Amino acid sequence: MFERLAGKTVVLTREPADNAELASRLRGRCARIIEFSCVRTEPLTDTSGLAAELAALRDDDWLVVTSRHGAEAVARCGQPRAAVAAIGDATAERLRAYGARVAFQPSMSSGAALARELPHTSGVVLLARSDRALSDLPRVLHQRGFTVREVVAYRTVADARGDVAAMQALLASREAVAILFHSPSAVAGMLAVIEAPLAVRAVIHVFGHSTLRAVRDALGTAADVSLIEEEAAHVAHR
Repeated sequence: MFERLAGKTVVLTREPADNAELASRLRGRCARIIEFSCVRTEPLTDTSGLAAELAALRDDDWLVVTSRHGAEAVARCGQPRAAVAAIGDATAERLRAYGARVAFQPSMSSGAALARELPHTSGVVLLARSDRALSDLPRVLHQRGFTVREVVAYRTVADARGDVAAMQALLASREAVAILFHSPSAVAGMLAVIEAPLAVRAVIHVFGHSTLRAVRDALGTAADVSLIEEEAAHVAHR
């Protein structure tokens, strides 16, 4: 993945804190990084449902946290009895900073890897995630025989923030530009402020099949879009 983006201008569409590790790797390949966040997160106004689900966990259950936003939401509700599985070093570090017992991280920082590798227990798996979280993780866990519950830990809003005029000018130029999307929400946020004919001038790289479908549905066959396989990603899902 990083070789493909070496020397290019790369537009990152998550919040800057979520991009930190990826941006560092790309800069190491002499890529020019443009931060153009197309999603934002909001805490829940009512955390009673999340708190109740966390309080119901037992020692033989799993709590799965997929992002730093989830880690912060869980921390506000107290320490769970269950062992915690975290996707990505940043998520695990945030959980440990709040005193959580992180017992498992997958070999790759992705929901697909966690779904394949999470050790079996006799208890349930509680997924504390965004209200827009994708269905891949619970589906694979169900297929493996886990009892899965899901609870909304925070909300994700498709909302582009940044210099829209500068982004439009960049895409209209002759410069080689790559856009990275990590979720359908980011695609929606971008296309709310950037017209499709401009967006398709960039080479688009996506994480996850749902994001790939979102780009193809929105931009059609005109888009030069490719899927970054999880083994090449080394970044956390939202």
